[in-house]
Amino acid sequence: MRTVLVGGISSSINPDQSCETPVTSESKTVNIHAAFLITWGFRASYLGGLPSCSARDGPVLGIERCITPTLRCKLTRAPTGEQTVRVQRKKVLLAGAAVCAIVVLGTWFLLRGQSGIQFRTATVAHGDINVTISATGNPNAVVTVQVGSQVSGIILALYADFNTKVTKGELIARIDPAPFQAKVDQAQANVDSAHAAVANAEAGVQKAHAGIQAAYAALAGAKANVVKAQVTAEDDKVKVDRRVVLVSQNADAQEDLDTAQATYKAAVADQAAFAAQQRTAEDNVKVAQADYKVATTQLTANQAQVKQFEAALHSTQIDLDHTKITAPVDGVVVSRNVDVGQTVAASLAAPTLFLIAQDLTKMQVDTNVSEADVGRVRVGQTATFTVDAYPGRVFQGTVTSVRQAPINVQNVITYDAVVGVSNPDLKLFPGMTANVKILVNQRPNVLKVPNAALRYHPASGAPAPAAAAKGARKVIAPEQAVWVLDESNNSRRVAVSTGESDGTYTEVTSGDLKDGDRVILAALAKSTASSAGSSSKGGRGPGF
Repeated sequence: MRTVLVGGISSSINPDQSCETPVTSESKTVNIHAAFLITWGFRASYLGGLPSCSARDGPVLGIERCITPTLRCKLTRAPTGEQTVRVQRKKVLLAGAAVCAIVVLGTWFLLRGQSGIQFRTATVAHGDINVTISATGNPNAVVTVQVGSQVSGIILALYADFNTKVTKGELIARIDPAPFQAKVDQAQANVDSAHAAVANAEAGVQKAHAGIQAAYAALAGAKANVVKAQVTAEDDKVKVDRRVVLVSQNADAQEDLDTAQATYKAAVADQAAFAAQQRTAEDNVKVAQADYKVATTQLTANQAQVKQFEAALHSTQIDLDHTKITAPVDGVVVSRNVDVGQTVAASLAAPTLFLIAQDLTKMQVDTNVSEADVGRVRVGQTATFTVDAYPGRVFQGTVTSVRQAPINVQNVITYDAVVGVSNPDLKLFPGMTANVKILVNQRPNVLKVPNAALRYHPASGAPAPAAAAKGARKVIAPEQAVWVLDESNNSRRVAVSTGESDGTYTEVTSGDLKDGDRVILAALAKSTASSAGSSSKGGRGPGF
């Protein structure tokens, strides 16, 4: 008699017992096979191998070959009453053993899979959060004057070059003045001719005035003659009347009456002639007055022509003066666009000859701020910027104005935020590329966590809302969560409410976080031992 352990249950088998007893329908060979499979799988997982049975035979066939024929006969023999109770007891024990084995195996695989995970963490602490807006711009002088030319011509000489310091009114270039000098001489001749015409007109006015006086004198003489002729005619009339009376009284001769009558008629005719002369004299006065008006008008016209020619002379003189290009302000020549001998053509737009920066010790950075960020920019905010020429130096400035004129470049709208900056050492040059950061908000001494902690979520969990990316400038959504490692390196989820972010850290306004807590930033790759656990030496694992 020998005892065989089957699924943790001992069974007594007589080696000399025959296997010819018929097998009934209640044979439990399959249950015994299942018990062997569970025991075999458990042993394979923990002991790292199977007994000497061949792996090529499969899980069931291999176990059957490990059972002796005598044992197989004993196990498949028809049960008796006592054996039936024993078999039922075996069923319960086998089922419990199977459940325990499955739980142990699942726990082991789960712990083996997590034992190799490593985390990159950061410590929660208090600190300052400075919210900034990033933009690009160009330093420029506060006052930059474009010096042009109002006249066309050939550049005769240049008296200033790049980086030349100039003062207001200083001669910096000269255009050939010969054509303009000729125009000035011609205009001067026209003015002289007009002055001569004015003198001639003045003489005509004087002559007309004298003619008026002569006409008035002739009129006065004509009037006197008329009066004299009238008096003479009246006297002759009296004499005729007297002669008529005397002749009627035969006191005088008829001849004397005829003579008196003829004399009277002659006096009357002379009176009419002198009256006609008076009317002629009056007409001559009117003619003289008209001549005077004509002479006066001519004088006025000549005087106006003088003014016109003088204005033309002044205009040509101005053009001649514009051939001298002078500096309009004190400053430094930052650009020269012409050379000696070059022809300057002044049309509707004056050509730019020089560019003069008034004061390079005080500059401004014209910053292009996107329309999404311009609402947070205010006058007086602090700004910092760097330039590629001095990568290790940070320049300080202040926002002086936010211009409302939009700048449209390929349907991208930006606004010019002017940042005033002092440049006492003249290191900043006009036109450099400046990387500007405008401080729009400050949160001093607040609890903060890295943005990577807000972006992390376990692989088995649902993704958490992403934190602000680097360079973000908006308030993060308040519903956030982080994962914290305790002293036993066990992770737990902590819900937090967030505030401002500087692109690297985010303010925590509420939540079960405190200084010193370790928040998970990322899960690192598993260890080599963990990744190779599924192919352990000699192990097959359960085959079901």
